[in-house]
Amino acid sequence: MSWLLEFAVAAEKTDTLARRPDHRELLAAGLLGEVGGALAEFKKSKREGSAYPLYAERLLDEIGDTLWYFVRLAHIGTPGLLPALPLGAPICEGESSESLLALGAAAGRALEAIQRSNPDGLRTALQDIWQHLRVVAAVACVELEEASKRNCRKIASRWPAEGEKKPHALFDEGCPEEEWLPRLITVDFIERGTPESPQILLRYKGINIGDRISDNIADPDGYRYHDIFHFAYAVYLGWSPVLRSLLRSKRKSDRFTDENQDGARAEIIEEAVSAIAFSRAKQVGYFENIQQVDYDLLKSIQEFTKGYEVSHVPVWQWEEAILEGFRAFRQLRALKGGRVTLHLIARQLIVERLR
Repeated sequence: MSWLLEFAVAAEKTDTLARRPDHRELLAAGLLGEVGGALAEFKKSKREGSAYPLYAERLLDEIGDTLWYFVRLAHIGTPGLLPALPLGAPICEGESSESLLALGAAAGRALEAIQRSNPDGLRTALQDIWQHLRVVAAVACVELEEASKRNCRKIASRWPAEGEKKPHALFDEGCPEEEWLPRLITVDFIERGTPESPQILLRYKGINIGDRISDNIADPDGYRYHDIFHFAYAVYLGWSPVLRSLLRSKRKSDRFTDENQDGARAEIIEEAVSAIAFSRAKQVGYFENIQQVDYDLLKSIQEFTKGYEVSHVPVWQWEEAILEGFRAFRQLRALKGGRVTLHLIARQLIVERLR
C-alpha cells in the first residue's frame, strides 16, 4: 500500500465531521481554507523575507493539513481516485507563486463542484489539486510523505484516539525524592488588602510563600489568583519551574537540569505562557462555557516552550491544564480565596472554601 493510501486510512479514523449531513461541503471548505493558509504563508515569506524564519515549518504544516482534507474528500467524493494518482516527482515549471495560485483556483472549483453536485467536475478539480500540490511541494522542497506523517503526529498530539490519552510521565521521577514536586499538597489562597486593591497571599504548611499579588491592572480582572495556573501546570503537565522555585524543589543534583529547566528563564517562560493564556481567556469568559482551547493558542504555546522539557508533552495535555486551571480560577474568584489541593498522581486540582 502506498503512503498516500495509508494516510487516507489514518485520516478516516480522525474525521470528526463524518456524521454530519454537510460532510462533503465542510471537507471542501476545509480544503480551500488550508490552501488559503499555504497562500498566506507564501505571502508572509515574500513580505518578511529572512525576517520570517518560520516559513518552511509553517508551510509543511499547511501542506499536511491540505493533504488531510484532500484524501478525505477524494475518498468519499471520488472513490477509486486515490490509487490512480501519480506519486513521483512532477516536472516543475514556473514559480511556486504560480502553482499556489493554481492550487487555490482548483480548490475553489472542488467546492463549486460539491455545491453543484457535479461528480465529474469534482474528480477533475481533485486531479488538478494533486498536480499543483505536487509542484508546490517540489518547488518548496517539501516531501509530501513527510508532511502526511507530520500531520498524523499533530493529530495524535491534539486529538488522540479513544484509549490513547496517556499523560506524559512526571519529569522529576528519576530524581531524588527531595527534588520532586510534592505529589500531594494543599495551599491556601487568602485574600487580603482592601476592596479597592485586593491582594492574594499564599500559605503552605503555615508559611507564606511567594509575594502578595494584586491584579496589576487598572481594570480588575482577578489576575491576582494567577498562581493557580502554575499549580495546574504542575498537576496536568508535571511541569512548573515557578512552583519548584516557590517550594524549593529545584533539581540541584543535575546541574544541567537545574540551570536549563528550573532556572530563571524557564520561570519567565512559564509566567509568559500564563499571561498569554489569560489574555485569550478574558475574551471568552475565562472558558466558563467552553470545552476546548483554540488550536492557534496551543500552537503558540508549543512554539514558545521549545527547548524546554515541557515541549515533549502532547497538545491535549496543555488543553486540559488550561481548562482545569481556569475552572479552579473561576472558583477561587467566586469564593474570594480558597484551599487548593494538588494531587499529581491522580492529576486532580481541587478547590474548597477556606474554613
